[in-house]
Amino acid sequence: MSSLNPPLTKEDFINSGWKEVVNSSERKECLSYHMAFWNKAKQAEAAVNIKEQTVFEILAFVTGAAIKPESNDEFFAEVFSNLTEEYLNFLTEIAPEISDPELQARVADILWVKNGNYQMAQLAVEAYLESAKKLEDPQKWSHCVDRIERSLRLARKINYKPEIVIEYIDEVLNRYQGEDPLWLSIKLHELLQDEKNINLLRKTQLLNTAKYSAVAKKGAIFQESSKEWDKARNYWKIKAEWHRIEKNTEKAYTARMLAAETYIKEAEDSLTKHPTPYLKASHDLQKAFEAFERLQSQGTEEDKAVIKNKLEQIHKRLLEYQQKSSNELITISSEFNISEEVELARSQVRGKEFPEALLSLASLATPPKVSELRQIVEETASLSRFFPIVKMNEMGKNVARQITNSNEGEEAIRFEMYVKAAEYQKIYAQAFIEQARYQIISEHIIQKSEENKIKATDLISLVSNNPFVPPGREKLFIKGLYAGLIGDFVTSTHILIPQIENSVRYLLSNRGAITSGIDNKNNGIQQENNLNATLFYSKYPQITSIFDEDTLFDLQGLLIEKSGSNLRNRMAHGLINDNDFSSPIFSYLWWVTLRLCFGAGILIPEEIVEESNPLVKFAGMFKDDPFLDEFVEEMAVNRRKLDEEMAAEEAFVEENHAA
Repeated sequence: MSSLNPPLTKEDFINSGWKEVVNSSERKECLSYHMAFWNKAKQAEAAVNIKEQTVFEILAFVTGAAIKPESNDEFFAEVFSNLTEEYLNFLTEIAPEISDPELQARVADILWVKNGNYQMAQLAVEAYLESAKKLEDPQKWSHCVDRIERSLRLARKINYKPEIVIEYIDEVLNRYQGEDPLWLSIKLHELLQDEKNINLLRKTQLLNTAKYSAVAKKGAIFQESSKEWDKARNYWKIKAEWHRIEKNTEKAYTARMLAAETYIKEAEDSLTKHPTPYLKASHDLQKAFEAFERLQSQGTEEDKAVIKNKLEQIHKRLLEYQQKSSNELITISSEFNISEEVELARSQVRGKEFPEALLSLASLATPPKVSELRQIVEETASLSRFFPIVKMNEMGKNVARQITNSNEGEEAIRFEMYVKAAEYQKIYAQAFIEQARYQIISEHIIQKSEENKIKATDLISLVSNNPFVPPGREKLFIKGLYAGLIGDFVTSTHILIPQIENSVRYLLSNRGAITSGIDNKNNGIQQENNLNATLFYSKYPQITSIFDEDTLFDLQGLLIEKSGSNLRNRMAHGLINDNDFSSPIFSYLWWVTLRLCFGAGILIPEEIVEESNPLVKFAGMFKDDPFLDEFVEEMAVNRRKLDEEMAAEEAFVEENHAA
């Protein structure tokens, strides 16, 4: 920023009329002040009032950014790097004179970050808390929570009155008793449960796990009665965490069970009110299955038996719903007219809540069917015999060539099937994925105010207890999925491909496969196998129990086949340049990951059902046998004869016993 000439004084600030700007603002929040201050600066410029203009320009500048509670020091240091010493001196002079707590907290926080001014940090702690009280709103909760969190983090950092922040959080939780409609109480519970804050609660003797777990239970029951399943689930998890903190493992386990149950309840609710009921219910049941499966290792032997039975029930119902959900998908041929599909794609997500819109996009269609691709290739096989396909990269180098030797017929066919699939993937991404994605970001990001925009954290519920997302990988998936949603395919590709690779190993390991090998040439080092091995039946037969045929073929072509898109290997070897990321194939990769996170194309292990009833795997094996009816009737006749013989014998025994 330019030098202050003439220098500003405290009186210039007091006489500027800044209070009128703040008082006229509907929401007492810095971003609301920002444009009003700029407008006043323009008015002062027109009136050639240089001092007043400069005051309002400074105020507009310092209010032009939101706070980031988790990394505010680093964020403010970067955003306000242009504030010179004379500007900082002016802010130091006016800070005590600012009667609005929101503006005072902002100025004091900047002075703490830029100058390390301890007194300003103290002022910021109290001002942020007062601002939070003014902004407290159960509907628009995020501003209040952000300021509480910033106040608490700063208070803890400088060891100044953290108890006043804790006491206010306690007051809010007691006042709402978990019955606020959105996320205010949930976020405050989670804030208290941060490890550093738990230590603080213990130190100040303010920790009351019994009270907080009881409040969380009330919140869970209230949200379930309102059929707000995600909020109810969060409350049960919060209750479980309070019990874990007090080291009551039994109550913690029970609360986690109740959290898992909400997925089943949500599935039944989806059947009555969701536009694609069986798709949504199938997704809910997959999450239920994963949640209960993760609980299996935590309980007693009796608990494990209960969960095993629960998994059986979920699995059977899931198979039923998945079969019915196939009728809800849009059927798309491997060849279609892009101009006819654009509006269809947009209409499928238009006007829907964000989670519902994402599910609609994920289930907009399925990958190309292997049977259709094979039919198309076989019908034109004679042409490839004379004109074998050669695949070239962006630099014109041959990277794959179709083998047309008659002994390699199947290999040649699959080569061309991957080529056709890659064409489909790009067209589908242009016609459907991108159109639907544009519609979603238009409605939920571009057209929304700053406070209501969809953020990366809004994807937490999607990746939690997700069969495709291993524990401890949730944040990576969130970051990759959100990057793809907003069109940053450089970021999404580099995050999601390694996560897909790890998820495949995770799922294979869960099915008993060994996904690493020992390199005897390199001192016995164990190396994890990559997708070039794990996606193939010849090396890992279990892979066909993880993905359905079409999804598996789609992943092979998209990620590792040279005649397909081969994105995994191209990325791993640095063969993708800046311009390549504008290709729709990277949008398709993002969509595939989204689809897998919704459980589409992923098969639930059969072992759960087979362990409970070893005969189930033989069910239906004779259904097409022409002699089945005759065999069944013969068994029935034999059964009747046997029953008659047993009845006669029992009567004879009873008569002799009576005698």
